[in-house]
Amino acid sequence: MLGNPSVRRRTLLAAAAGIAAAPFAARPAFAANPKVYLDPGHGGTDPGAVANGLQEKALTLNIALQIRNILQANYAVDVRMSRTTDATVSLAQRTDDANAWGATIFVSVHINSGGGTGFESYRYLTSDAATVNLHNALHSRVLSGMRTAGSVTDRGLKTANFHVLRESNMPAVLTENLFIDTVSDANLLKSAAFLTATAQGHANGIAAHLGLSAPPPSFSTIVDNTTAGRFTASANWGTSTFSGQRYGADYRFANPVLASDAAWFKVNIPATANYRVDVWHAADPGYSASAPHVVVTAGGNQTVNLDQRTGGGAWRSLGTFNLAAGDYNAVGVSRWTSAAGYVIADAVRVTRV
Repeated sequence: MLGNPSVRRRTLLAAAAGIAAAPFAARPAFAANPKVYLDPGHGGTDPGAVANGLQEKALTLNIALQIRNILQANYAVDVRMSRTTDATVSLAQRTDDANAWGATIFVSVHINSGGGTGFESYRYLTSDAATVNLHNALHSRVLSGMRTAGSVTDRGLKTANFHVLRESNMPAVLTENLFIDTVSDANLLKSAAFLTATAQGHANGIAAHLGLSAPPPSFSTIVDNTTAGRFTASANWGTSTFSGQRYGADYRFANPVLASDAAWFKVNIPATANYRVDVWHAADPGYSASAPHVVVTAGGNQTVNLDQRTGGGAWRSLGTFNLAAGDYNAVGVSRWTSAAGYVIADAVRVTRV
């Protein structure tokens, strides 16, 4: 809560008249992972605004912890917080810590008071393009997130001489997430679903500003030689339970010949993307020293030869391949090899990466 202007000057701004705006320091270049600094307002001996059975310091910590968890679970990003517990942290400690860490962006989370209603957000009085971009990305997405869980008034994007905006050396935005002393707003702030929606909106805005992409949907499937409708092989392929290294009930084997006669594993690929292809086979000194495995990629067939005399009873990687979407014979084991010994076809695993 930054409350009315006079309270804000006393508690968070140090915006004394006549103080010239500090020049912006050079923005840190993005590291391998962008660094997001989250600042839950108040804490410890400073409860912030208190009304309707709520304390600002508890609400801001709840929201900020959820923002951190969402970011860490979904993006390649480093997150640091000014506090993760009910601790007393001065304004100078917050900005000094963010500056020393070399944060890419700074986001301060607050709850408003003063008898109004709705959501508003702030950047510094004079801001560069990166700060304006962060402000726009955050404001629109936080508001959208909130509105999935309740009716919220948009109080607009604003500027102010707040300490955390003025003294940070990176793009910085402060959000005021409803009014704790307005009953209708307080009722929303008492809703766990609303707080989660607010956190998600912050995370969405941060990700949009930084150009972060969520990891692809997870996908991994195993096709065994006994999987109904997913394995085909000619009568030249026998069935064996000889080796205890088999995957499942049995495995298939065939003599090498100078003809393909492949055993095929049919895989339903959900989207054109990169996939790791692993195979499982039993191993024996009498098996093939160079068993051809054919992977049907988006750019054409690729063949990988495996020595099946060793390494059995475990998943072995053929590599990572770009596979086209569709339900088709994606991995085959061919008999076309000059190496002596049985060629083995047992199971394949395809995993999106």
